[in-house]
Amino acid sequence: MAVGAAGPALAHEEQTVEGYDLTFGAADEPVITDERTRLTLEILDNETDEPVDGQAGTLQVSVQGAGGEKTPLNVSERHGEPGVYEAAVVFTEPGQYVVHVEGSLDGTEIHTHFEKEVHDRADLEYPGDADETDDDGTESAPDGDDGTESAAGSEGESGTDGNENDVRGDGPDDGTDRAGLLAGADVGVAAAVIAAVLVVGALRLRR
Repeated sequence: MAVGAAGPALAHEEQTVEGYDLTFGAADEPVITDERTRLTLEILDNETDEPVDGQAGTLQVSVQGAGGEKTPLNVSERHGEPGVYEAAVVFTEPGQYVVHVEGSLDGTEIHTHFEKEVHDRADLEYPGDADETDDDGTESAPDGDDGTESAAGSEGESGTDGNENDVRGDGPDDGTDRAGLLAGADVGVAAAVIAAVLVVGALRLRR
C-alpha cells in the first residue's frame, strides 16, 4: 500500500484479523511531533472476547513514513492490563504514517497495518508567533488609552491652572483699592503742608 495515499486516520481503529479483534490507537490524542507517544494495541479473542496476553515477544510493530523504511519499535504489555500492548515512539515530522503489526498470536501468523496522523506541534502551541503579535497589538491599545487619559489629564491640569489664573485675576480690584489709599494719603499730606504754611504766616503777623 502506498503511504502517500493514506487517508485521515481515526483516533482508534478496529480490525478483525485471523480470529482476533485488534484495536489500535495512541495513549494521548492527537499525536504530535517531538513528544513521546505510546502507540497502543488491544487484542481480544474474537470468540471468547477474552484478552490475549503474553504475546509481546512474538509481536513486531514498526512505523513507516511516506517514502521511508520501516522502523521497528520495542513492544511491551501494559502492566495491569492484560492484552494491551504498547510501543513508544517520537515522531519528528508531521504527516500520515503507517503502523505495521506482524508476527504471531498463539501460533497464528498475522500481518496487518493501521494508519496514524501526526500533527505539527507548532500548530497546537499557544501562544504561537501569531498570537504573540496579536497580544502585542492588543497591549498597545491600553497604551493608547493611557495616552488619551494623559492628554485629558494634561488638559484638566491646564484647566485647573486657568481657573487659578482666573482667581488671581481678582488682583486688579486690589490694585484699585491700593490706588485709592495712595490718593487719600496724598490729600492728607497736602492738607498738612497747607496747615503748616498758615501757622508760619500767623507767627509772622504776630511779630
